[in-house]
Amino acid sequence: MEPDGDGPAGAGMPDDVSERDRPYRRKLLRLLAAATFFEGYDAFVLALVLPLVLVDLGGTESQAGLVRGSVGVGAVVALVLAAQADRIGRRRLLLITIVGYTATTGLTALSPGLLFLAGSQFLAQIFLAAEWAVAVTIVVEEFPTRERGRALGIVTSMNTLGGITVGILGFVGLAATPLSWRGFYVVGLVPLVLVFWARRGMVETARYTAVRESEAGRRLDHMSLLEPWKDAYRRNIMAVGLMHFFRFTAISAAVFWWPYYAQQEAGMSFSLVSLYLGVAGILGAVGFVVGGFLMDRVGRRPTFSAYTALAIVFGVAVFQTHDTLVMLPLLCLAIFTGLGSAAMTSAFSTEFFPTYVRSRAAAWCRNAFEVPGGIVGPLVVGWLGDHRTGPIGSIGDAMSLTLLATMVPVLFITWRYIGETRHLVLDQLDAEVVG
Repeated sequence: MEPDGDGPAGAGMPDDVSERDRPYRRKLLRLLAAATFFEGYDAFVLALVLPLVLVDLGGTESQAGLVRGSVGVGAVVALVLAAQADRIGRRRLLLITIVGYTATTGLTALSPGLLFLAGSQFLAQIFLAAEWAVAVTIVVEEFPTRERGRALGIVTSMNTLGGITVGILGFVGLAATPLSWRGFYVVGLVPLVLVFWARRGMVETARYTAVRESEAGRRLDHMSLLEPWKDAYRRNIMAVGLMHFFRFTAISAAVFWWPYYAQQEAGMSFSLVSLYLGVAGILGAVGFVVGGFLMDRVGRRPTFSAYTALAIVFGVAVFQTHDTLVMLPLLCLAIFTGLGSAAMTSAFSTEFFPTYVRSRAAAWCRNAFEVPGGIVGPLVVGWLGDHRTGPIGSIGDAMSLTLLATMVPVLFITWRYIGETRHLVLDQLDAEVVG
């Protein structure tokens, strides 16, 4: 199925989402942006404070690797929780994930030992990954067709800004306070404040309510994890899922290995690498917002294809240059196009699917395809580029090869198997299954 229609909205559920007042949508956007902000924040915290954790709680580097691995497993397991949004509702699950993340982050800050910390972070990742999936689903269902792309761009950009904030807190000396590494997780307790605000002002999405309350909608399967794999949706799940996997294999490896490459192969100092990451991260976050604008103006597929092609060019260039002056603009452009394309992938993982199965489809695409790619990418580049035992022996060359080997298939999958959803009327998808 390759939806590409721009016909009138279906009866009963107008495509302008009943033109809910704009102030409500602005408040909703702020809440969802905050939720994805802390998803990005938490992802960067552990990498930054892990050395301090090992000193404080005791532990070896191999044990630290197991802690990091538990985080990745938690993000995969989140598939089960994220899928519940189709059963219990988007609003309820979002509040559950915020409360769950806050509680497990508090447990992390209180960790008496490494095993306790690993368990707390495993649970935190389940709630965080589910939170991302339901936040993107809410954006797609609550914003009119003409605004969906921009809203997705804003919400997904907050993930990168969350990571930048971790670096800023480290730079201003949060780790030097009496709380040490625990202070970063204390900051992560902020979402608890959002829960009270969300309970007061947030309502269930109009589309979800309309489908669940209709007689035909109640007969649909809102529970099975395998529902998105029905014949009607299988082609899109496979295409979008594989695109997620290959893209994030490259993106996660680049994010993980660039600081090492810059210091060890390009000869940059630690302080300069930190400065470049902060500057490039801030400027690169604009790529999400620009991407959202272009999605609404020219379409999801052409925007994503352009971003991906440019990410290959700038990504390879970043890992081939040793010139520190050239490195910064290339890094900014690589982050702009590479990470910025997440706005488009979020649209692909939700807009192709009717409301009753949308959250489960998004969970499959991200938690079952994208997250494993994020685990595989850094491992492959590390194996290929190891200076002593790797078949390539250079992180820069290994990363360049990985970018070509994974991002070119992304372009092919997008061109051959992924349709355009810019003018897709979501009500027509619902009308087909409900009718």
